[in-house]
Amino acid sequence: MTDKIIQEQIAYYRARANEYDEWFYRLGRYDRGEEFNQRWKDEVAVVKRALHQLKAAENILELACGTGIWTEELVKIGKKITAFDASKEVIEINRRKLHSPNVKYHQLDLFTWEPDIEYDLVFFAFWLSHVPPTLLDLFLMKVYNSVRVGGTSFSGRLTL
Repeated sequence: MTDKIIQEQIAYYRARANEYDEWFYRLGRYDRGEEFNQRWKDEVAVVKRALHQLKAAENILELACGTGIWTEELVKIGKKITAFDASKEVIEINRRKLHSPNVKYHQLDLFTWEPDIEYDLVFFAFWLSHVPPTLLDLFLMKVYNSVRVGGTSFSGRLTL
């Protein structure tokens, strides 16, 4: 059952890759009105401020990088970004948007991936809600094994 859920999530993001930024930025059919949109923007600003309060990092791992909304922020604080996602479609949008030689992309399933490098910062946003409860401990252990001693993990999550 868990594998089916994961495959459905991957298919969903592959199919909706081209509209994800519209959803995030509340454009077109995702515009919920001035008040709701402003609350959303305020929450995004809180996460961005918290992220930018972190010290600069040599090596950053971004899990479930999506279309680059957060990758754009990570390149401001890191020298080398390794960006993972299961959807080749969102990776291509991310790559086109950033055009950064400092970002290396890898298409992979985070549930089958095994960490083999430690990073100064491991970042993921909007991801924990996608982790099936039966895989949460395994996923968090992968995060733990990816952060170097003295490093940081950061999970940005918005509530609206």
